[in-house]
Amino acid sequence: MLRSLLRLAALLSLSTLAFAQAAAPPHGFAGAVVSVDGNTVTLQDKDGKNFTVEMTPGWTVSVNRKADASAIKPGDFVATQNVPVDDNTGKSTEVRVLEPGYEPEHGTHAVSATNSNMMTHGAVKAVTKTDAGVELEVTYPGGSRRIVVQDGVPVTVSDPLDRSALKPGVAVSGVTRPGADGIPRASRLQPAGKP
Repeated sequence: MLRSLLRLAALLSLSTLAFAQAAAPPHGFAGAVVSVDGNTVTLQDKDGKNFTVEMTPGWTVSVNRKADASAIKPGDFVATQNVPVDDNTGKSTEVRVLEPGYEPEHGTHAVSATNSNMMTHGAVKAVTKTDAGVELEVTYPGGSRRIVVQDGVPVTVSDPLDRSALKPGVAVSGVTRPGADGIPRASRLQPAGKP
C-alpha cells in the first residue's frame, strides 16, 4: 500500500512538473549579435553585457513583412489571436504566418484569465474565401479550429533568412521556452530589419 502511494505521488509530481513547463510563458530577449556557435548564440544587451541563448536544433532566422489574408495558403503554420465565436470558431484580430521550421505552441490557448481572446497555433489545412472574409481551417495535434479573417485584419508573414545574416552587431530579438529538460531555448531569431 505504501509503495503504491509513493508511486502515485511520484507520478503526480511528474505530471505537475510537465504541466508547469508546458504552461510556462515564453520569455522575450533582445540584443546585438556577438557570435554564433552551432546552437548557441552570444548577444550583447543594451548595457553592453554579453549573454548566451541556447537554440533548439533546426532553429530559424526570419524577417517580417506586412501582407493580407490572400497570402495565407494551405500548409502554412500560423499563429492567430482570435475572439471566440463558438467552441470551434474564432474571429481573428491578427494573423502571423511563420517561416517553415518554426512551429511553436501547437493548439488553442487562452490569452489570459481576464481576456476572452484565444491564441491558435497550427497548420492551415484549408483556405476558403467567403463573404465574411477568408476562413482558415487550422489543425493541431488533438484538434482544429475555424478562423475567420476579415478584410483589414493585420497579417504578418515571416520570410526565412540564412543564418549568415546574423553578422556581429546585428540587432535581433526572440523568445525562449523551457524544453522537456527545463532548459530555456529559442527556436528563432529575428533581425530588427533586413540585413
